[in-house]
Amino acid sequence: MTAPPSGSLLFDTAIYIRFCRGEGYPWLEDTRVFGRTVLTAVVAAELYAGTRTHQEKRYLDALCQAYQASGHFSFPRAEAWTDTGMLLSRARKTLGQMDFVHHFRDLLIALEAVRADATLITENARDFERCRTLLASSGRKMKLQNLA
Repeated sequence: MTAPPSGSLLFDTAIYIRFCRGEGYPWLEDTRVFGRTVLTAVVAAELYAGTRTHQEKRYLDALCQAYQASGHFSFPRAEAWTDTGMLLSRARKTLGQMDFVHHFRDLLIALEAVRADATLITENARDFERCRTLLASSGRKMKLQNLA
């Protein structure tokens, strides 16, 4: 993909990691893309967990501050946390055993994309397709773009 789709965007953690390592997605530097991008605290937390140096942490601090200043920093509200638990319970009953911790974060990210009416951009379409199916079972529609 040479450029992201139109409208609001929410990038999965892996997109930021690849960009920060210089492995792709140069359009993330475009201020027009930044202006329509939402950063969720769930992705920020995953990024902070993966920082290896103080310089990486400072860069992430600046990124989060920029999103907060633009009004595009989101965080899951209380109902998103409880909805996530209920949706995963439903999934476990219909799909069988799941890696709860991994899917919990993905589903929180997906719910934030739905709430922001943003296209979720990912390299992990398989897991987020599962999220989209779960959300559809509760009447929510998630827009998804796979880059892999």
